[in-house]
Amino acid sequence: MSITLRAEFFFDDEASTWHYRVPALHINGGGTATREDAQLECLDAIAFALEGDPSEYDSDTQAIALEVSVAPAA
Repeated sequence: MSITLRAEFFFDDEASTWHYRVPALHINGGGTATREDAQLECLDAIAFALEGDPSEYDSDTQAIALEVSVAPAA
């Protein structure tokens, strides 16, 4: 299964910086000098959000591991 996740980038004229948001994951960030830097930061933020915290895992459940890759779509 494959999905496409929307990431939005916008320039703040007042601060002269680039920002991003990923609506589906409720991620907002940025403040970078270039759009490219905002994109890299966004990819890192998505990966961090999907990574999870092992201390929150329920040991009484059956689980599978899913390999997820975060990269711009072609």
